[in-house]
Amino acid sequence: MTRAPERFTDAEALVDWLIGRVGRRLCVGAPLGLGKAATLMNALYRRACADPAIDLTFITALSLDVPEPSGDLERRLMGPIVERVFGDYPGLDYLRDLKRGALPANVTVSEFFFQPGAMLGNTYAQRHYRSVNYTHAARDLLDAGVNVLMQMVAPGIRDDEISLSCNTDVTLDLMPVVERMREAGTAPLIVGQVNRRLPTMTRSALVSSRRMDALFEGPAADFKPFGAPAAPVPDADYAIAARVAALVADGGTLQIGIGSLSDAIAYCLALRHNDNARFRRLIGRMPATAAEHVLVDRHAGRGVFERGLYGCTEMLVDAYLQLHRAGVIKRAVYDDLTVQTLLNAGAIDEAVGPRTLTALQDAGAIDGQLSADDVAYLKSIGVFHAGVVWLDRHLSAGDHEPPIAANLADRDARSEIEARCLGTHLAGATLVHGGFFLGPNDFYQRLRDLDADTRERFHMTSVGEINHLYGHEALKRAQRTDARFINTALKASLDGAVASDGLESGQVLSGVGGQYNFVAQAHELAGARSIVCVRAVRSGASGPESNIVARYGYNTIPRHLRDIVATEYGVADLRGKTDEDVAIALIEIADARFQDELRAAAVAAGKLSPRYRIPAAARANMPAAVHDWLAPDRREGGFPQYPYGCDFTDIERALIGALRSLRSAPPARLVAVVARNAPRLGRAHAAAVPYLERMDLDRPRDWRERWQARLVTMALLESGAIDGH
Repeated sequence: MTRAPERFTDAEALVDWLIGRVGRRLCVGAPLGLGKAATLMNALYRRACADPAIDLTFITALSLDVPEPSGDLERRLMGPIVERVFGDYPGLDYLRDLKRGALPANVTVSEFFFQPGAMLGNTYAQRHYRSVNYTHAARDLLDAGVNVLMQMVAPGIRDDEISLSCNTDVTLDLMPVVERMREAGTAPLIVGQVNRRLPTMTRSALVSSRRMDALFEGPAADFKPFGAPAAPVPDADYAIAARVAALVADGGTLQIGIGSLSDAIAYCLALRHNDNARFRRLIGRMPATAAEHVLVDRHAGRGVFERGLYGCTEMLVDAYLQLHRAGVIKRAVYDDLTVQTLLNAGAIDEAVGPRTLTALQDAGAIDGQLSADDVAYLKSIGVFHAGVVWLDRHLSAGDHEPPIAANLADRDARSEIEARCLGTHLAGATLVHGGFFLGPNDFYQRLRDLDADTRERFHMTSVGEINHLYGHEALKRAQRTDARFINTALKASLDGAVASDGLESGQVLSGVGGQYNFVAQAHELAGARSIVCVRAVRSGASGPESNIVARYGYNTIPRHLRDIVATEYGVADLRGKTDEDVAIALIEIADARFQDELRAAAVAAGKLSPRYRIPAAARANMPAAVHDWLAPDRREGGFPQYPYGCDFTDIERALIGALRSLRSAPPARLVAVVARNAPRLGRAHAAAVPYLERMDLDRPRDWRERWQARLVTMALLESGAIDGH
């Protein structure tokens, strides 16, 4: 595209222009997560609500919503938090109406990934859900007839460019296809909302503004990007994370997602690197089978990260920045196959020196008699500095010294080349390839604060470049050494299949995203492993329920792709094992309260010998054992609830934990508990005052507020936040 984009400072004016160009049937594709042009999408949605002649469809994923309190107590707690954390984030009007069943008949919303759990029971969202591998999203958007692509972007480095910032993922895959469609006159329009508060990412994220048909910019386009508050990390997550950290090979590749488990994994990897003696003690007293210790030894999982890790992840999360700061994410990869192969072999280093030239020549990447193409290549990879110029079989080093013969076989010429032409370090280092980013507000600030060189090393690119091996396969294989693709699941069945995004009722919890792609890569790459993390127990309506189950009526990852499954109680290596071995391994990392029924089900199914007996060590798989394992480190200040900080004050954190117990309690039970504990409530009043002040209940104005103050005090007592003695 050679024409400059249309520019608007008013959302309604852009909507007018859009309808004028496309017509009244608009099928809008919008990015997953953070990158939605919320102001524009809201304006377009409001226009469709007001005009039934407009046929509007949104196809997107992970529509992010500000939490809404469900009652007065939650409103008192959450109101100030929402104002502080989310600021002027406008939210998504279509999402609010979708949740309350109020979408107009002329508007359709279809997503391929839900905010986890947000759409359970929502029949409209469930009916319009699209099950799509992340790598196929670009294709499926175009197949669905999208005629508008709408995205929030950041300012570029230069005036004639914009940064795709948080969502290079699908957009970069779409842009080449759209360019070809433009030649045929059938391309969708690309519209960007330039939000100056969004971090500007570089490299592949920087694209010419001429690739956009229209830009909405100025003060009306700016708002605070959606910040996803960090979640507290429970004991079970730290236990899983410690086991996983001991399976990560130095010099390897790391993929993780968002959430408390990823924060815990980052914490444990940093502990392994920066306090190795303590990490070794932790792993040394870890309750584990002999097979798990063998697996740890096989991957040298106790040592520091001398070479470090490289990140290859669809989702860039704060954990990667924290691991970079901790010295763990430091293995750089390069987009040149020869360079990457020589680095892997130890034939060259990132620092450029005479042996770099020798290795490149021996590999056949350059000739002894350097050509103009050889010189251009050496400059592009940083081996020659930018001032070197090839002219008539000679080199000028830009230093006003005589030209040098461009002949590496000439001893004198080579000596001069080494002294005057070499750069200092290889160019184009990448520490992390990411497709999109999402996280807490502090994470966005850390991205903004990166110095220019470090920002270049966090390379936002297309999901097609990350989530599979197609295209540049040899290079990707060379970069992704000893990969660990670490994901979470809801359930693991005794055949090794896992369910991660849906329930056996057919209800979709979230979406497959890229999990299948990464699990498949683990089987396709030499030295790679897929590690699926499953919390052994969940709290169900009738009490604790096992997440290791005999069978499950839905799966995300089929049993033929089974690999490693980790719970807080242990690690099961399932790759290439028999069905009986798989069942045994999973039973032995299940919670002890459910092991007998799992064993009985496997025996009844003919998958397990009746002679099998559950080992005594596995019978100790109880929450108390996890607590005891982690306790020595907790006493030393380890395993914090929020390892990388949070958006809540200490008082708010205590209130959030305490009030959680009130949500499902019947009113009659609450009345009885408060009446029974009236003396304790009176003694605890002074301790409760700071918390009641935060809830604006320290000076109750009527009987309702007096009752609420007692409820809050009771919840604080029961949670242990205050003492009633």
